[in-house]
Amino acid sequence: GGSGRCLGDQIRIQLHLDLQRSGLFRLVDPAGKLPHELAEVSYPDWQARGAEALAIGTVAVQANGRIEARFRLLDVVKQAELVGQSVTANEGQVRAIGHRIADLIYEKLTGNKGVFSTRIAFVNRQGKRFRLIVADSDGYNEQAILTQNEPIMSPAWSPDGSRLAYVSFEDKR
Repeated sequence: GGSGRCLGDQIRIQLHLDLQRSGLFRLVDPAGKLPHELAEVSYPDWQARGAEALAIGTVAVQANGRIEARFRLLDVVKQAELVGQSVTANEGQVRAIGHRIADLIYEKLTGNKGVFSTRIAFVNRQGKRFRLIVADSDGYNEQAILTQNEPIMSPAWSPDGSRLAYVSFEDKR
């Protein structure tokens, strides 16, 4: 439907931003042709544009409000499917779906795990205020975890990524 198309555009834009930011991909201009199903793919057209891989997919909002994005990654040269998968998330997690699909595509094409779904931690200082901030890997969805007037340094994630350690001088030492 209409909302699926709009969500699809948001996911596609997020996917493009992630893959471009990696510096390993050159995105090919679709020239207005955006296939969503296998039957709509003309491999010779994509080869002529210099594409080596093509991601296609559809997005639907399920009855329970969850978003389901089905995608396929195609090898344009071999004219074969590399991976086909479905990614679901709650409403409002469109960026997370884009990050997850980018991770899967990155891993399939490079052999290395993608990091687009990861979170980063950093310290922001404004005057005498120090803030420990957690954000998406691309800097979006910032959340201040701690704000204080004493320095905060060396944030580090636990191995499983569930906790954050840091050095604080709130007790003056």
